[in-house]
Amino acid sequence: MAVHLAGALKVLRTEVNERWPHRDRTSDGWIGDAAHQGRRSDHNPDADDSSVNALDIDKDGIDPLLVVRRCIEHPSTEYVIFDRTIWSRSRGFHPARYTGSNPHDKHIHVSVSHEPNREDSNRAWGIVTSTASKLGDRTLRSGSRGSDVRELQTVANKLGARLAVDGVFGARTQAWVRAFQQKRKLIADGVVGPKTVAALRAASRPAPPPKSAQHRPGTRTVRRGSSGPDVAFIQRFIGERQCGKPTGTFNARTEAGVRWYQRLQGLADDGIVGRITWTRMRVTIGY
Repeated sequence: MAVHLAGALKVLRTEVNERWPHRDRTSDGWIGDAAHQGRRSDHNPDADDSSVNALDIDKDGIDPLLVVRRCIEHPSTEYVIFDRTIWSRSRGFHPARYTGSNPHDKHIHVSVSHEPNREDSNRAWGIVTSTASKLGDRTLRSGSRGSDVRELQTVANKLGARLAVDGVFGARTQAWVRAFQQKRKLIADGVVGPKTVAALRAASRPAPPPKSAQHRPGTRTVRRGSSGPDVAFIQRFIGERQCGKPTGTFNARTEAGVRWYQRLQGLADDGIVGRITWTRMRVTIGY
């Protein structure tokens, strides 16, 4: 029988390529080189059916931790190695330090079972349909990995931290979280739960624009009940005789003045200043 990649891994490779069609394939591989052939390796063809039960997937251009997560949930997987970490079925897929000579920091190594029904499984891996975890989807703590950890690190960096955005909740990330919690008078346990997420979002929320920049003419639709500098502009533009004094409050008299101006311009007199009415006032539309 000709040497071939195990069926389950063919399905995995196809899904990765479909999700990230322009990914880097430099570190991809499946059949072992001379170094692999000199020792026991899943990259070497099986003696019984010539299948190769290992696949290497380049980490660049993909979400590697999403791939790891989907692989360790698949029934065909025996172990996964990535970035000096191994997840194996024999240990319940709990992450452990990988001490082999190859750190697997440029690719993800996936090995599947040699049992025929598992190595040839057509079961989907969920790579194409899987959604990335978002900050707040789960509680994060030391040892957590994933896109939500990367989001946490990105938010932290916006607040002045200098963390590597690697998706790994390590000692530096934990130390920053504790310092942030202490500053916000939260329990400083280094665990990112709902209260810490809420505090992070509040701290990273963009500051509102200064009041002088709010509600400039032409930046929104205004009607009765609106207030602000743009309403005062309308009242001054149409004139005190029709709208009354420019108080900045869109009241009944302002609405009557707007209706008068709209009829004058041949517009529908709905008393609402939207894009068309702003344009007739020679105001540049900004929304």
